Amino acid sequence: MLDLRKIGAYISKLRKDQDMTQLELADQLNVSHQAVSKWERGESLPDIGTLPQFAKLFGKTVDDILNAGETAEKREHQHLGTIVEEIAENRSEQVAEMVNTGEAEVEELVEVAPFVKASVLDKVTERLDSSVLKLDVIMRLAPFLGTDALDELVRQAEAGEIVWDAVQGLAPFISRVTLSRLVERVVDGDIDANRIVSLAPFLGRENLEKLIERVELEHLSPDLLASLAPFVDQGTLSRMLTKLLNKIK
Repeated sequence: MLDLRKIGAYISKLRKDQDMTQLELADQLNVSHQAVSKWERGESLPDIGTLPQFAKLFGKTVDDILNAGETAEKREHQHLGTIVEEIAENRSEQVAEMVNTGEAEVEELVEVAPFVKASVLDKVTERLDSSVLKLDVIMRLAPFLGTDALDELVRQAEAGEIVWDAVQGLAPFISRVTLSRLVERVVDGDIDANRIVSLAPFLGRENLEKLIERVELEHLSPDLLASLAPFVDQGTLSRMLTKLLNKIK
């Protein structure tokens, strides 16, 4: 995982070694001095377009920057810089090819995803082989992908095993249609009420009520009813309340 604090300290060292102020560095890169300050405090990174410029300014590679000056032997990932440079040059197909052939690890793509525009990341992932894009990888990329692209990736991954953790992780980012389809895949017997509560804001009412009907009796509680109340109709709540009262009796 990228260590923003270490990278920030390294950026600060490079600047000071050149006896530059934050303002002078900002002027060189056409950014604000506040941006430079955030980099050095480990609060953010230079964007994809700025990283290659920054590296060139100090005679370093993007890999040097992202690995905070670590030697090649000590680096956890070897191709982060190359991925960033290819993306900066609008060469999404080359990035996909690197991952597909094993030249770069898919984990490295996940590492840089937070700094890549959704439209660009969509283009990379649509070229990735299904053998690379397992559901757990898609789940980690989900916050950074467009909904349409993510739905398509999930559809392709549905041939494999679907687990509740993946469904819950993807729920905020995929469409209701796709989420409902995944829920249908993993429903087996009674359902843990806590899972329903976590999915409630993202499921359509009809599918939510189907799940509620399968809640195990021992999991019914006033707290559960209160959590689900904003998402279901009065009739469903009344039926659940009746089941709860019968359980208490």
